[in-house]
Amino acid sequence: MPAREIIDGVLGLITDLDGRGAHALDVSCRNGEVLAVLAARGFEVRGTRFERGLPPIEGIPIDEGVDLTRGLPYPDSSFDLVMLTEVLEHLENHRAAICELGRVLRPGGRIVLTTPNIMRLDSRLGFLLSGLHKARRRPIPLDTPLADAHRYHNYPITFALLYYLLRASGFQIERLGHARVKPLSYILYALLYPIVMANTRYRLMWRLRQSAAGALNEELVRWMLDRHVLVEDNLILRARKTPTQPAS
Repeated sequence: MPAREIIDGVLGLITDLDGRGAHALDVSCRNGEVLAVLAARGFEVRGTRFERGLPPIEGIPIDEGVDLTRGLPYPDSSFDLVMLTEVLEHLENHRAAICELGRVLRPGGRIVLTTPNIMRLDSRLGFLLSGLHKARRRPIPLDTPLADAHRYHNYPITFALLYYLLRASGFQIERLGHARVKPLSYILYALLYPIVMANTRYRLMWRLRQSAAGALNEELVRWMLDRHVLVEDNLILRARKTPTQPAS
């Protein structure tokens, strides 16, 4: 199950949403902690689980054996709120997962997702020194069968790629939530922020200043330099599905 601070971060992003008549889906909901809170706020809730045979959750309908990358068993535009908590890093096909979440979400609805934050500065430093991001406590054991590989954080995602996939799938990021911060992250932030800011702006704006991508990257730069992205252990965000979807 997700750490308590991750659950609190998710709940903090949905306190302003009106649950009256709204439908919420938690994909791979585990023990249903977030759904229980939403049900108390008036949402019609539903959850999925990848594994079968887990204990039921009283009062919450759960669909078992659901593989997000193979499609969700719901019609288009079925939900007003869709959540994906600490799942994306287990999935090989990020694009398929995000597109499927967008399919079952109504225009104007929200998606809330969390994933280990490999963009935080101590993870970047760890990658520089070892070639490994701090998305997991240890690398996948090399004798792990492919059928069990999903149990590990094999597919961490950078913020820039996640931003692109959300935008290309018709989402606009609204807010970032709070997650745990290690003391080292604050120290690295104080020491490295000027260098990170200069390099990020140079690569995403100055080098592309004469192209359309330069203008598009302004918002990306703002998010990438946000303190949530640079110091927090997990990325927790809320995005809105825009009413008009881009052409596929």
